[in-house]
Amino acid sequence: MNISKGRLPLKSLSIFGVVAEVSSFKKAAEVLCVTPQAVSLQMKGLEEQLGLVLFERFPSGIRLTAAGERLYEYTQRSFGLLEQGIKEAQSCQQRRQFRINASPWFAVHRLLPALSQFESAYPDVDIRVTASARFPDFQSDNLDCAIQWGWGEWPSSAKQLLLKDDKRLVCAPSLLSQQMPLKTPQDLKHHRLLCTELSFSLWEKLANTLGLDLLVEQQALILDSQASQVEATENGLGVALLSDRAALPACESGRLVMPLWQESLSEINPALLPGYWLVMREGREADPLLTHFKTWISSFLTV
Repeated sequence: MNISKGRLPLKSLSIFGVVAEVSSFKKAAEVLCVTPQAVSLQMKGLEEQLGLVLFERFPSGIRLTAAGERLYEYTQRSFGLLEQGIKEAQSCQQRRQFRINASPWFAVHRLLPALSQFESAYPDVDIRVTASARFPDFQSDNLDCAIQWGWGEWPSSAKQLLLKDDKRLVCAPSLLSQQMPLKTPQDLKHHRLLCTELSFSLWEKLANTLGLDLLVEQQALILDSQASQVEATENGLGVALLSDRAALPACESGRLVMPLWQESLSEINPALLPGYWLVMREGREADPLLTHFKTWISSFLTV
């Protein structure tokens, strides 16, 4: 007989678990503080509802059938999981929740490697981290704070620059040997512009700063991560604006070159300097836990 999840005979299954454990209707009745007849009727009803014979009945007592033994095994397992779930749910309700959203690179390379230090200071706090490239919705995601890449242009007054992310214009040496020139900024219009979804706007800002007539939307190749951007650049697929931490070692080793200028973008125009910002939920700036998190994360990052 098929029984839907919404109609599982949980009460009868609970009594069945006790009967199976003590192998006696009478002993089960003593445990449950009911009469043996009540237990017997419950088990008879359960057998009818399931279409199974769960017990072999003898004048001297009862014994589980093969079907009864299998059901008892799953009943124990299921009620054990339910008990564990209730305990975890109670723990979640009792523990303070602290939700952080971070840009993928920052989450992997900065936040998560050090987070255990902060967690050890707050063992009773349920700290959760999610990663996304786009600026999150604080309300729907129930966030306390976010760490996002950009220029701090979000509609929030509760924000602080954590880490500058200066960029260099670079390409592979092989790109310079191709037919299309790359000797002046104007030559960028002949090349593919490599970027991520977030750094796409940096190409637009650079074009505006230099007065270049670039078709950024048509020329851009948007990649899924900074690692993919570095790989594509080293493979000669286009020109990129890479972070100093990636560009400088690659240029020193000869994998990349700076074809137009040696300066960082911030040296050309300070307005071209993005970074990773801590953005706090409006109205929670004075929260002691959030204040401590801000102090803690600032302590190991150099602006």
